[in-house]
Amino acid sequence: MRSRRIPRWRLLTWVILAFNLAMLLWLVIALAATREECVGQLCRDANDPDSAIGAWLVIFFWVAGAVLLGVAWLVSHRTEQRPRRRPR
Repeated sequence: MRSRRIPRWRLLTWVILAFNLAMLLWLVIALAATREECVGQLCRDANDPDSAIGAWLVIFFWVAGAVLLGVAWLVSHRTEQRPRRRPR
């Protein structure tokens, strides 16, 4: 008999989880790159207001992707038909 404590997630659930983790990692890396102490011109240019726009762009892609994947998850959700118990 299978334990019911650990849920069996669908493949799309794992895709959504991986997408969210990847986007979080991308945002953390993007924000960390803007806060480092810089010496060169290229690094100083990264700390201008355009890097804030880049962070908002990452957040926009994150929200848009999460909404699209969420809709796909809801549309592809199959209700499991449990067999009815016969009266005894």
